[in-house]
This record gives sequence, C-alpha cells and structure tokens, in this order.
Amino acid sequence: MKRFITFITTMALSTSIGLCGCAEDCRKTITAMETMTLTLQGMRFCNVYEITNEDGKAELRRYRKGYSNGADTLDLEASAVCDMSDFLALMNTCGVICWDGFHGKHPKNVKDGTMFDFRATVNDGQEILAHGSENFPKGYHEFVRALNQILTEHEDD
Repeated sequence: MKRFITFITTMALSTSIGLCGCAEDCRKTITAMETMTLTLQGMRFCNVYEITNEDGKAELRRYRKGYSNGADTLDLEASAVCDMSDFLALMNTCGVICWDGFHGKHPKNVKDGTMFDFRATVNDGQEILAHGSENFPKGYHEFVRALNQILTEHEDD
C-alpha cells in the first residue's frame, strides 16, 4: 500500500500542471464514488475493470471476457480492496471527471488498436461517460497503470 500511495503522490505532481488547463467543470473533484466500469477491448482480448464502494472501501476486480458454450463469460482474474480516499485521490489525480463526454474517434490509417468504454457514478448520482478507439482522454494511461498496480500489489499479499 505504501508503494501505491507513493505512486499516487508522484502522479499528482506530474499531472497537476496539465489539470490546471481543464475547463471549469474539470476543476471539480470527485468526492464520492458508487460504481465504475472500464472495458478495454482489442483484437484478442477484453478486460473489464469493476470498482464498487463497499462500506467505504474500493473493491476492484478485473475480469477477462471470453466466450464459452455460445455465451459471453466474465472470468475473474484479480481483485483487491483499497481505501476509498486513496482511490478517489487516484481518480482526481488522473482527471477522471474531465473525461465525461469524451469520444475518441479512431485515427485514420490505424488498422488495429484498443477500444475503451468508461462509465462511473460519482458525487451522489453524477454520471461520467467516455469511450474511444485508440484515442484516450488525458490521464487515461496513468489510471489504467494504477489499476493494474493495485491488483499486482494485492497478489503479493
């Protein structure tokens, strides 16, 4: 957990300059989170990250989407529980509230890539919706790296 807090602090310093240039709505912060789903899909993979608020703790799960017996399946790959205040700090550091309404069109001449779909309910009912194909909002890559780091650190426990 100490590595996670250090990671968040480092990210906060490195992205704070970029967040200052956001529109006024993006200066708002996320103070509460109910649910969040992030789906990443490529040619040969589909990962689904689900985060829920369970009694003040952020429960993070990563599923691998598959296909079996004629139906889609979600197989749990990893899970972790972390402090909700740390998770909210991560969301704010990565500027997740600024993602609302993002539609990243697939760039011309790119034949492959990763698509994402992001949905979150925060701040007592505010929805954040974003999606794209090989085109991502600011802070996206840092956010996904942090999710994977949380899951990796939990495996060491």
